[in-house]
Amino acid sequence: MTDRTQLAIGRQMFSVPRVTKRAVEVAVTTGLTGLAALVILGLNNVLTARSGFTGGLELWLQFIRRSDILGTIILTAIVCVAYLRWTRDNANTRR
Repeated sequence: MTDRTQLAIGRQMFSVPRVTKRAVEVAVTTGLTGLAALVILGLNNVLTARSGFTGGLELWLQFIRRSDILGTIILTAIVCVAYLRWTRDNANTRR
């Protein structure tokens, strides 16, 4: 069995090692989680009329720079990618 897989970025397909594909998946999941936190904190500041979206951006920057928050986001992304890989592998062996 080969240790390479296909990674689709846009319309391009790249042959990469499985570890690289998992690392890209973790990075994308981490980025999406950070973006979701930005939207939540930004809209919260807009809707409560505290200081507008720029105040929400500053609050998000303080929030996202904390090492415990960033570590939790990355750990959650790793667990998510590992679980999806495990369920995909188990689904293929049941057939």
